[in-house]
Amino acid sequence: MPTKIIIFLSIALILYLFDWFLNNDDENTIYVSSNDIDFLVSTWNDQMQRPPNEEELKTIIENFIQNEVLYREALNLNLDRGDIIVKRRLIQKLGFLKQEEGVKIPNNNELKKFFDENKDDFMIPKRLSFDHIFFSKESRSIEEVEQYLVDKNIKSDPFLLGKNFSDKTIRQIQRDFGDKFAAALENITMLKSNLIIESIYGWHIVNISNIENSYLPEFNSIKDKLLDSYLLVKKDEVLKKYTEELIKSYDVSLSKKYSFD
Repeated sequence: MPTKIIIFLSIALILYLFDWFLNNDDENTIYVSSNDIDFLVSTWNDQMQRPPNEEELKTIIENFIQNEVLYREALNLNLDRGDIIVKRRLIQKLGFLKQEEGVKIPNNNELKKFFDENKDDFMIPKRLSFDHIFFSKESRSIEEVEQYLVDKNIKSDPFLLGKNFSDKTIRQIQRDFGDKFAAALENITMLKSNLIIESIYGWHIVNISNIENSYLPEFNSIKDKLLDSYLLVKKDEVLKKYTEELIKSYDVSLSKKYSFD
């Protein structure tokens, strides 16, 4: 074998052994950095509202080292494989990293454009205040309800959710009374009394005491909310694009049992 080849192979072997030695050493080395300790102390401060004393700091660091050792041993034993909780956490963490990398804070014009394109999402919903008198479908008739308007001696029924409702949105009313009742109030624009409205429970004689109609707030008054919504939308877009590009690099197949034409 030529001398040059022997020298080349020798150098390659030395580099391989050196690399193996470093990697093998790294696997059994735990270095607790100043940043690690600063983070541990900050977390302690947040929870306890005071800095740790010397003994507590020692315990915190010991716990960190114990957790790191157990974590590495778990990886060596492949305990992360097939664990749905670990899988979800890794997916979540990668998603957060990619979202933060790909989104920047918008300038005022970009935020204004986002507001103009999504005005329906920022509408302040209509709210109503009302009281009602209830008649159950199980034991009463609509005729009794109508008669009550001229004869207050007729006894009404108790209503589980109460008699008075203040500043309720149509969605909240729908949740409590059902679609039919909510639809009847949604179209009312003026204060009304003695309205007979049917719900999923029975009939109600409704007195509306206040109406605050839906409106669009001024841009400057909701800039913080707009920014939060903008960043959330953009982060979702970034993650979706990143995921779609990743999928292209994989050969994905589906069980024939669940294949789609």
